[in-house]
Amino acid sequence: MTSDAEPDRYAEIAAAPAAFSLTGRHVVVTGAGRGLGQGIAVSAGLAGASVTAVARSADQLDETVRLIKDRGGDCVAQVADLTDLDAIPALAAALDRHQPVDGIVHAAGVQIRKAAVEYSVAEWRQVQTVNVEAPFFLSTALARAQQAAGRPGSHVFVGSLASTIGLPRGAAYAASKTALLGVARTLSTELAALGIRANVLGPGYFPTQLTADLLSDPAHRTRILGRIPMGRLGTPADLAGVAVFLLSDAARYVTGQLINVDGGWLGS
Repeated sequence: MTSDAEPDRYAEIAAAPAAFSLTGRHVVVTGAGRGLGQGIAVSAGLAGASVTAVARSADQLDETVRLIKDRGGDCVAQVADLTDLDAIPALAAALDRHQPVDGIVHAAGVQIRKAAVEYSVAEWRQVQTVNVEAPFFLSTALARAQQAAGRPGSHVFVGSLASTIGLPRGAAYAASKTALLGVARTLSTELAALGIRANVLGPGYFPTQLTADLLSDPAHRTRILGRIPMGRLGTPADLAGVAVFLLSDAARYVTGQLINVDGGWLGS
């Protein structure tokens, strides 16, 4: 029991569950037309956010918009080619003009699976452009707008197991996902005083287009499942809560971090 002179230190804790809500927030999700990006977009919409789903394919975005609106959420589509780095300032302006952006999840990504000695310069650059350069320039463009308006924000970069460990036949991918850690940590130190946070979400093995070739091989699938303490692949629902957490005020003191969602892979 507290006296009149002593504030109730637990009053704020009692109100903490409400901080998971994204109601009134504008959240942008890239790569939202399929896979983990689509799952994150739907989860943000269900948490109350107004979602802008970004991808190259209008058809895929139509499905994402429908999934969110059918569940009572709000979503608009934004077709964009993130490999066109020169167009990113205009994209950021369009996203912020629709409604000031409070949070962004960079879920768009590519993987070219081959031995390190076999990569061409073009293949290497393609992976870095989509996985590192586009997220960096889009986040910094949005951060400038947030800074100018005095708005806080949450920037979530989607990493990988390869952000932490080396995996065979994925040197370009590993380089890009490791680089995202440096991007997020640097942004977190530069922007924290402004209330702008930057974190990395690290999925383990999930059945997506990027892992389809690997998981379609019975021997590889068995090896991967045998390495996961939980004994199963991840699902979009497994990632949804962590993504919403990082976007929300529940994570208001979390920045510069890598949060792995891998069924125990890295802990075993």
